[in-house]
Amino acid sequence: MKLPVQLVDGRTIPYVLELRDLDSIVSVREEISEHLPPFCPERHINSDGTFCLNYSPVHSLTIEDEATARAWMETVYKFLKLQERAKGLRKWPNDKAWAHGNAARHQMRVQAAVKVLGKNLANAQSSRLLTVRRRYSKGRAILELLQNGECLYRVWEATKKVANHSRKCICGISGRRRPKALRKCLDHAAQAVELVLALYEWDLEEKRYWDIMQNKICCGTCDNCPLA
Repeated sequence: MKLPVQLVDGRTIPYVLELRDLDSIVSVREEISEHLPPFCPERHINSDGTFCLNYSPVHSLTIEDEATARAWMETVYKFLKLQERAKGLRKWPNDKAWAHGNAARHQMRVQAAVKVLGKNLANAQSSRLLTVRRRYSKGRAILELLQNGECLYRVWEATKKVANHSRKCICGISGRRRPKALRKCLDHAAQAVELVLALYEWDLEEKRYWDIMQNKICCGTCDNCPLA
């Protein structure tokens, strides 16, 4: 399939794509690797050259009729435009992409948790400002949620409980002059635990993915690639 992609600077990239249909799920790749690297996890190109366009539990691209075919085509077109930006920036141009491999499942859990816990945490997560640090306290493993290096709260790994339930809730949406304690604020204590565990497991799965890919050759088109 020939697909000319018009860029904002007026250039047109003449893509020639190979499509394969398996039970209404269509995979797509360059017929010959001309404009894109044959493999680049950072640019969401799989090891067989196919484009990683979506995470199916959240966004299905199954083609069933004219409307879904149009949605599929629009997704491919946007993907290819992002590829040109990635080529110039030497990194993926936005933070809306799904994590690699099984890490995407934990990314979905994180997104669900921060949606409940309020816009401040949601914004911090979308900006990739939240991380989890594992350490030991009194001989027990504890997971700390950090934002820009500052600890927001801690979760005991074994019991999966917040270390201090009496602290004020992190949601910031109670609407009261004195914020509610975390343990009394809806189901936010459980969501706080879910957020920390999901972030931690997301990181572990990302590391597993890169360990599996360590013998692959880096295409050299992105800075800070773990394969470089």
